[in-house]
Amino acid sequence: MKGVCLQEYLKLLRKNILLIAVAFILLTVIFIFSIKIGDDNYTFFSIIDSFFNKNDEYFIIYEIRIPRSLAAVFVGASLGVAGLVMQYILKNPLASPFTLGISHGALFGASLSIVFYDSLYIALFAFLGANIVTFLILMLSRLRGFTPEVLILSGVAVSALFGSGSMFLQYFADDLQLSNIINWSFGDLSKAEYFSIGVLGCVFTIGFIYFYIKKWDFNALDIVESENVGVNVRRLRLVSLFIATLLSAVSVAYFGIIGFVGLVAPHFARLLSGDFRFLLPLSAIIGAGLLLLSDIASRILLSPVELPVGILTSFIGAPLFLILLIKIYRK
Repeated sequence: MKGVCLQEYLKLLRKNILLIAVAFILLTVIFIFSIKIGDDNYTFFSIIDSFFNKNDEYFIIYEIRIPRSLAAVFVGASLGVAGLVMQYILKNPLASPFTLGISHGALFGASLSIVFYDSLYIALFAFLGANIVTFLILMLSRLRGFTPEVLILSGVAVSALFGSGSMFLQYFADDLQLSNIINWSFGDLSKAEYFSIGVLGCVFTIGFIYFYIKKWDFNALDIVESENVGVNVRRLRLVSLFIATLLSAVSVAYFGIIGFVGLVAPHFARLLSGDFRFLLPLSAIIGAGLLLLSDIASRILLSPVELPVGILTSFIGAPLFLILLIKIYRK
């Protein structure tokens, strides 16, 4: 009997590892394709040649396209991981950085910066706005008897509050300021720089390592929410919510509001696996792949005009999420 169980476990382990490997290879292919695609299509050899010879193509490839593609990978992976953790912690399939109001807090901060200060401080103010929402969520989660379901509803209320604040600021903004606010709110990867990618990459790496270390706690939490299984549920929830919202806050602060990735990616991952050990990397890879594909589509659909990627993720994400909900309901 033990031998049969061990064989089943090893079979399941090999299957999940293979899934992650295939997903990572597909992500690599999409990443290379995203570097090649644009107004000028480059071959793989011309990309390598431009690195060594520093020719005219070097600036386009290594200062524009690669940072943009790297930003899509890290933003998509961060939102995918943040969405998965929020759904686990709150035991709600609708939990995501967007539904908890983090994006709206960032929009309010960015609007405040544009109207009263300077556009140079947009990332800083957006980060502060997102973290104010994080603080509110953490404080609400500490209230006794405050269930995960109520916390989701609180996120809706917080979104409405900060959304109203943003509209209030937009009402008094001049034409240029209003244009800047709207452009920022669309979500745009074209402004990616190596510094912002490095900051987000460090935050993502730290968060991913912490969540993977706590993988058994998350699996136990998925079965039963009880201290008797050796999991400090309150501490796990608080720390995980803080890190997940920090991932979202940094992503939104630098690149604007990009919706539905954090909501859809974990559900796609759940169609492939049910173990948090494998859901975590799968959610990151799927989130990165979805955003990369959306960014590629935003460049080629109305070429030479580029659509903001945030618009496209909403167009793609909404119907995909409805399809996923139908499949989950049928199961």
